[in-house]
Amino acid sequence: MKTILLIATISLLIVSQDVKAGENSYAPRKVADKVVALVIKAAKENNQALINKYVELGGDINAQDGKGYTPLIYAAYFGHEDLVNSLLENGANACMKDKRGNTALMGAIFKGHLKIAYRLLKSDCDVDQNNNADQTALMYATLFGRKEVAEKLIAKGAKVEAQDANGNSAMSLAQDQFNQEMIALLEKYK
Repeated sequence: MKTILLIATISLLIVSQDVKAGENSYAPRKVADKVVALVIKAAKENNQALINKYVELGGDINAQDGKGYTPLIYAAYFGHEDLVNSLLENGANACMKDKRGNTALMGAIFKGHLKIAYRLLKSDCDVDQNNNADQTALMYATLFGRKEVAEKLIAKGAKVEAQDANGNSAMSLAQDQFNQEMIALLEKYK
């Protein structure tokens, strides 16, 4: 019942967004913010029905909340594999960054959702896309001990020697953690 009410609400909000607000130019933005909030909540909670309705009604699948998070970033972070696949199939941009510059791939790596990370690696994003601290997905994989993901990133062309804003590379991160397995992997590609 809750899903049905949310779908009805989002339908009304999207339809009302198309109605002219007269001289009150604030009203459309307020409605749009409510729609984005509902869609973001749906992504966090893995509410595929609401997301599907949003897409069906022409909603922006790449809408961002106040922190820059998109439905895809949330779905990846929370490990909703089927929702990630659906969002990508419906045109979600895997390359989009939040306000700190992090991508859905970085979130999936951070949380250890490897199947989602592998799916996101199939996108056309730059494998060395960096966040605001110049950290890359390979650095995330190294930092969080995701050797298999690191191998796939390197196979896709990730630069092992890339450095973040503090001068750290994937190798220095592995060395700081005494992660011998990751060090051995990275040494193969120096």
